Amino acid sequence: MGFTDKFRVQHDEILAMTKEITAKIKPEPDAPLIRKLLSNLAGKVNFHLAMEDKALYPRLQQQKDAQSIALATKFMSEMGGLAGVFAAYNAKWQISAIKSDPDGFANETRKVFGALAHRIQRENTELYPLADNAT
Repeated sequence: MGFTDKFRVQHDEILAMTKEITAKIKPEPDAPLIRKLLSNLAGKVNFHLAMEDKALYPRLQQQKDAQSIALATKFMSEMGGLAGVFAAYNAKWQISAIKSDPDGFANETRKVFGALAHRIQRENTELYPLADNAT
């Protein structure tokens, strides 16, 4: 079992949750259901970020090679921005907001989920292999 196996499983779960939410946006969004799914997604994302902060980044920053330290620092910095964007998105789109602006919700959801998927892909291909090979 690799060091990042649990992180990768969480990534798969997060992506599955975003796909489920996206599928429920059109044609007429069920705002209460979507809000519940968004809350579940936020919990999963926050738990994942906490695990990375407590286990992954410290592991990489304790390495002796500068590449591991630099990459961990870069990803930590970038994630802070994405975490803030996701938190603002989650706070903004409550039931009443989804009902009153379904098109705005759909557009912002695609953007935020796209950024999240891109981040996951980069972690899976760049960061996690480095962590798996760390000693």
